[in-house]
Amino acid sequence: MAKGEKLAKDTMLYGIATFGSKVLVFFMLPVYTHYFTTEEYGTWDIVLTTSSLLAPFISFELVSAVYRWLIVERDKQQQIKIITSGTIALVRNLLCFTILAFICLAFISIPYGMLTLLLINVVIINSYMQQCARGLGFNILFALLGLLQTTIHILLILLFLFGFQMRIEAFFYAYILANMAAILLAWILMRFHRFLSLQTYSKSLIKSFLAYAIPIIPGAISWWVMNASDRFIIVRFLGIDFNGLYAVANQIPAILIMISTVFNLAWKDSAIVYFNESDKDNYYTNVFQHFFRLLATSVICITLLTKPIFSIFISEKFIESWQYTGLLLVGTMFSAFSLFWSAGFHGAKKTNVIFITSIIGAIVNILIHILFIHFIGLYAAAWSTVIAFFITWIIRVHTCRPYFTIRLNRKDMLILFPLLFVAILAPYFVGTGELGLLTGLSIILFLAYNKPIIIGVTKLLVHRFKDSRDT
Repeated sequence: MAKGEKLAKDTMLYGIATFGSKVLVFFMLPVYTHYFTTEEYGTWDIVLTTSSLLAPFISFELVSAVYRWLIVERDKQQQIKIITSGTIALVRNLLCFTILAFICLAFISIPYGMLTLLLINVVIINSYMQQCARGLGFNILFALLGLLQTTIHILLILLFLFGFQMRIEAFFYAYILANMAAILLAWILMRFHRFLSLQTYSKSLIKSFLAYAIPIIPGAISWWVMNASDRFIIVRFLGIDFNGLYAVANQIPAILIMISTVFNLAWKDSAIVYFNESDKDNYYTNVFQHFFRLLATSVICITLLTKPIFSIFISEKFIESWQYTGLLLVGTMFSAFSLFWSAGFHGAKKTNVIFITSIIGAIVNILIHILFIHFIGLYAAAWSTVIAFFITWIIRVHTCRPYFTIRLNRKDMLILFPLLFVAILAPYFVGTGELGLLTGLSIILFLAYNKPIIIGVTKLLVHRFKDSRDT
C-alpha cells in the first residue's frame, strides 16, 4: 500500500470514530452549561487536569514505549514479550501508586479523593489497552473503543443527572464506568490473554522501555503545563468560577483537537514506520503542507462561527467564554504543528529533543501567564498558550535537521497567518450580517486550499465503496 494511501486510510478510520465521539461530547455542552454552575464545571475540569498531570509519573510513560515497540514488530513471540513485560511493569506502578494514595487519603481529606484515585487507575489501564490494540494493528478496534466509551459515558451521565438527580458525582461515575467498559471490551475482542506469558517477562526490555520513555515524562509534564496548568493559575488568581468559563472556552478548540488528533494518530504510525526510508524528508514535507492548510483554514472557519454558536447553545452564565476561543484555537494549531514534529522525533527515538523543547515552552507559558494575569485576566491564559506552543514549534523546526527536514511553505504562511488574526478580531467589531459573510468566505477559502485532500478522500471512499460492492 502506498504511503499516502495508508496515511489517508488510517486518518479516515480514526476520523470516523473520533468525530463521532467529539460530536457527542460537543452536543452535551449545552446540558453541562445549563445544569452545572461555573464552580461545579470548573471543579470537574480541575479533576481531569490533575489526573492528566499524575498519569505520566504513575505509568512512567510505559504506554508510549509499548506502542513504539509494537508498531514495528510483527513476530508473535516478540509481541507477547513486549506486552507481558509492559503489563507487569504497569501493574506494579499502579499498585505502588494506589498504596501511597490510600496512605495519603487516610491522613489528608481530599474532596472526591477515592473517586479520583479510581478514575486515574482505569484511565491509565484503558489507555494502555487501546495503545496495545493500535500497536498490534487492530486499528478498527482502537477506533471503535473510543466511540463506544464516549457513547456509554454520555448515556450514563444523562442517567445519573436526570434519573438520580446527581451533581458533580455524575461525572465521576459515568467516566469511570465508561472506561471500565472499554477495558473489558478490548480484553475480550483482542483476546488479550494470548499476549500474556510470565515466562517471557524481560528486565532488559523494561530497561529499554524506560530509556525511551523516561525522557518523555518531563516532556509530557511540560506539555501538560502548556495545555492545563493555566487552570491552576486561574483558580489561584481569579477563582474557580473563572476556570469554569475557561473550561467552556476550550470546548470549541476541542473540535480542532479532534481534527489534529485524528491525523496525528495516523501520522505517528506512518512517521515511525517510514522513518528509515530515503525519501522521508519529501514525504514529511508534502504531508505537512496539506496538514498546515487544513488546520489554518479550519481555525479561520471555526473562529468566525464561535460567537454565533455560543449565543445559541451556551447558557448565559458562560456566554463570555467565546472571547477567548479564537486565541485558544490558534494555540491548539501550533500545538498540533509541534506534535507533527514530535512524531518524527519518535521515529528517530530522540525523545530527549521532545523533552527539552517542551520544557522551554512550559517555562514561557508560566511566565507570561503569571506576569499578565493581573492585567488582562483570562486573556493571559490564552496568549500564554499561543506564544508557548509557537515557540515550541519553531524550536523543533530548527532542531530536527540532524534527523529529518521539513520545508515550510512561506507563501501559505504569509497569506493564512494574517487571515487568522482577522478572524479573531472580526467578531468584536462587525455585526451578525457581516460575520455571516466572512464565514461564507472562510468556507470558500477552506475548500480552495484543501481541494486536493477533499478530492483524494472522495476518490478513496468511492474506491472502497466499489470494492465492498464487488465483494
